Amino acid sequence: MMYKYQLILLGDTKSNACKTIKVHFFDKIHSIGLKDDMFEVIYNETFHEKYSNKQPSFVFYFGCMNHSEKDTDILKVLLDNGDAIFPIYFGEIFEVEVPEIIHTMNGRQYIADHVGKYINYALEAMRLLRENRKLFISYRRTDSSAVANQLFDTFARNNYDVFLDTYSINPAKNFQEELHHRMTDCDVLIQLYTNDFKNSKWCNEEIVSANQKQIGVVEIVWPDCTPDIHNLLCKPIQLTQDMFVNKDFQNESCRFTEKCIEKVVYTVESVRARNLAARQDNLVGEFIKEAHKQGRRFMQEYRYLVETLKDGRIRLFIPAIGVPQSYDCFDSLRFRKLLNNEKLELFLIYDDLRIRKRWVEHLEWLNESLEVKTIKKKDFELWLKNN
Repeated sequence: MMYKYQLILLGDTKSNACKTIKVHFFDKIHSIGLKDDMFEVIYNETFHEKYSNKQPSFVFYFGCMNHSEKDTDILKVLLDNGDAIFPIYFGEIFEVEVPEIIHTMNGRQYIADHVGKYINYALEAMRLLRENRKLFISYRRTDSSAVANQLFDTFARNNYDVFLDTYSINPAKNFQEELHHRMTDCDVLIQLYTNDFKNSKWCNEEIVSANQKQIGVVEIVWPDCTPDIHNLLCKPIQLTQDMFVNKDFQNESCRFTEKCIEKVVYTVESVRARNLAARQDNLVGEFIKEAHKQGRRFMQEYRYLVETLKDGRIRLFIPAIGVPQSYDCFDSLRFRKLLNNEKLELFLIYDDLRIRKRWVEHLEWLNESLEVKTIKKKDFELWLKNN
């Protein structure tokens, strides 16, 4: 099965605003090197047939004065699954145009000049902006350095931040620790599985690490190799001689054909779509599960969880997939301005597994002075008990 990103359009889908946003959405997708067939466009009439809660989604709900409760049953399904819903209204009063079930959400009045911003909200939720599209290429120079560079160039053009392990880790660094740390921050790991690669001591370690972090693996298997696939999140591509320029695959300067490159790109996007949803669901699900054990309840918005306290304070918990950076803390401050609430408390929740110890210590040190605090997964239960 090939996984896709889901663009869901509900409410008044006959409106000019809906048509305009859809056109601009795909214009933006094309500009970052993605193709239409990586996306499933779902309307209310096709929702139950096409929708999957295992694939990343973004929902535009278009308000309407005379049909304010339209698609309520679908919205309930989406809310239960924690999907991103962005309500858009056209008149002066938000509540009279959209279903009551999403009245607590932060909608936007439609302004034609702001369509670009609306599209960026969707891309951000799907983590399709460049700073959120991270790819790790693992290979052996003796077998596949030219292919690795070819893939680096291709994915850089496709709006990815690409990491090549043997080029990007300083010789003075602890290789294994740095490898795990960098892998934690990527969406997909590409392994160029050649005869020399399978003898590398890092190969099994990378698979174990990727599996623990629910990172998708695309294993590109050379024609003369048959690997033992033992990662449930792994998608193998078995190569043939025809997939190489001049059918030459037995030296480090060999290169893929354009048709082969297209297959790799499509597979990587599919694996990314599948695992992006899985990683976020796992992180948010663990946090909510711990909260429910203690009788705490959260409202799930399209980019964060909300908790309203009895004294009027509001807490936002923002999932950070990968390695949290100090910039993520800074960037989260925009929610205070967005929601216009000075009593807002901001937290980044993250999975600290395989992140460098010194980096976790750095984040905990930042907690002492920054407005935005971080909470690591292993501390969810303790933090919720004490705060």
